[in-house]
Amino acid sequence: MRSLDSVLESRPTLIEEIVAAITPATVMGALRRIADTPAPSGASSFTRGPVVESWCQTRGLLAQGATFQRDAFNSGGDILSSGEDGIAILAHLDEVSYLLREPVEPGLSWVVPYCYHLAEEPVPARIVRFSADGSWRVVCDARLSLREGRHLVSHPVDVELGQADRVVLASALTHDEPSGRVTGSLDNAAGVAAALTASEVMLHFGIPFNIYMTDEEEGPSGASSQTICRGASRLLRQVEPAPLTVAVDIHGLNRSELDACDNHWRPWGASLAEYSSGGKGSVARPDIIATLTHTFGLLSGRGIRVRPNVGGHVPRSDDVAAMLHSNRVVVLGYPGVNRHFDRGLPAVNVHDLVDLARALVVVGALVAPKSADGWA
Repeated sequence: MRSLDSVLESRPTLIEEIVAAITPATVMGALRRIADTPAPSGASSFTRGPVVESWCQTRGLLAQGATFQRDAFNSGGDILSSGEDGIAILAHLDEVSYLLREPVEPGLSWVVPYCYHLAEEPVPARIVRFSADGSWRVVCDARLSLREGRHLVSHPVDVELGQADRVVLASALTHDEPSGRVTGSLDNAAGVAAALTASEVMLHFGIPFNIYMTDEEEGPSGASSQTICRGASRLLRQVEPAPLTVAVDIHGLNRSELDACDNHWRPWGASLAEYSSGGKGSVARPDIIATLTHTFGLLSGRGIRVRPNVGGHVPRSDDVAAMLHSNRVVVLGYPGVNRHFDRGLPAVNVHDLVDLARALVVVGALVAPKSADGWA
């Protein structure tokens, strides 16, 4: 990994260019359609994949030489890439979802969590039906609740559920522009939006990258690390390890920090974690975390705010599979609450997503090979 000074010798105005290019408007432009498109685990390439590809086309990435692969290597994941030997960014494209178990009565069915269920109260959901050709449609709105420790979905009585139906938690995206606070189905549409926004800038600078948008982050609820992030495992086994893999997902803050940012009504910055899930997930190499901590410390007053996440809960994610693929893994995400509709709607601040996207470009520049365009 190169030093920031070395990178800036090649392009002295890099930081100012990054800050100018990545704004709340550019991030929200990527986030809106992704967040409002359902993405059950195992099926995100069918639903959100075309949305991401359309964004790439509209923004001109594919015309400029980037490539987009849906269901790459039959893994279920999608890949946006440009160049070779650059940063790898893992951002799961699927969202909190449930599998049909059996009907209870008209309008009520048992379901099985395909995630870690955290919602304490009944939460909004929708039912997505898939056809044999991979097409899909939202059948109806629904509501997910608990009864004696088991999971139920309530839906209109005239809707009969069956196999190939999936239930996803859902809330339409809202954005309070004065504060930057965003609510909606954000885990992990927000991380994907930040990665896509960063990719557009990296492509402009000639920084090589691969963005891996995986389709199955969690798998069976509450299971061990052998079943979590199977989508990343299927995809990463087909590619060579990157000089650095960055896992992007939602992070929790400790109570004092959450209070300080007023439950994300005020921005906090991007979140850099040394390990996930109390050490059960990935653990960053000490030299890598030290380098990034030092680098982002230098940039805190220059429009790229990345803060060490101390004492907050950083859930394990695709970083588990990444660490089995390479020991060059770091967890860099965005702070948020209610990622699985725990005690309300998921919420983040778009200014933190801006900091994350800008930070990803910086990391991409640090690990770019010297032969990359613009970094010779």
